[in-house]
Amino acid sequence: MTAPPQGVEVDQIEFPAGTIRYYRAGTSGTPVVLLHGGGPDNALLSWRNTIGTLAADHRVFAPDLPGQGGSTAWRGRANQRTFEEVLRWLLDTWQVPQAILVGLSMGGSIAAGFTLRHPQRVRALALVDSTGMQHRMPRHLLTYLLMHTDLSGRVAANLLRRSRALTRTALSRIFFADATKVTDLESIVDEVVAEARVRRSVFADWHGDAIGRRAMNINHLPQLGRVSCPTTVIHGEQDALIPVAAARDTAAAIPNSTLRVLPNSGHWPNRERPAEFNALLREFVNGLGEETPAE
Repeated sequence: MTAPPQGVEVDQIEFPAGTIRYYRAGTSGTPVVLLHGGGPDNALLSWRNTIGTLAADHRVFAPDLPGQGGSTAWRGRANQRTFEEVLRWLLDTWQVPQAILVGLSMGGSIAAGFTLRHPQRVRALALVDSTGMQHRMPRHLLTYLLMHTDLSGRVAANLLRRSRALTRTALSRIFFADATKVTDLESIVDEVVAEARVRRSVFADWHGDAIGRRAMNINHLPQLGRVSCPTTVIHGEQDALIPVAAARDTAAAIPNSTLRVLPNSGHWPNRERPAEFNALLREFVNGLGEETPAE
């Protein structure tokens, strides 16, 4: 486990299916829940540079989702429905009746699905380079085959934990637009290698469930018109995994949402351009004001 930033506390909750580790910071203000992505990701990898920024004005929670980070000892499938139920259990345990949800990649799918099922519990929604918002993936059939081949996920995890050079190359080609501009790249490489070491596969059950042979099985896009809370869509302009066109479709489908495209940024704008990303996110969450949760 890599050390959390100063001022960020680590805790865990025992559920019947396993342990959920989470990070928390801040003592007042509307609660914000940060949901990380799939692949070789966890709460600190996604949100290391964001938790403290938001904690100046908010109570911030960032869980390691089932099967990742400090929550790898999870029994049962770690899929969309599981993630949504775990989020509900966490909010209840934290005594948070309503929160701002921020979801990156797979976390965006979880946040959107939860919002559609439990609208009264979501104060606002921020979708960052989100998956689950399109009819097909780029190179869809190849992606489907990779996600449905258990060997590919295990081989990828093994390669990442054995080779820093390969990890650096993968980050450069898949997650960042220009890795040479990422000032803490070597620290990110360390974090990804550490995550791969505790994982059997880099793919979550979510990936296998989400991607069908011909189209996405998890596609919130047709339902997004029912989202009524304030929403912002933030997307890296050069995202190699989820094209910016998907973000435009997402923003167009959600009434009164805003779209913010970060130039010179890939799939992880939160780590590639943290200052610009945090400024956009903080502007959104701080502009909401306080609101009494609906009964």
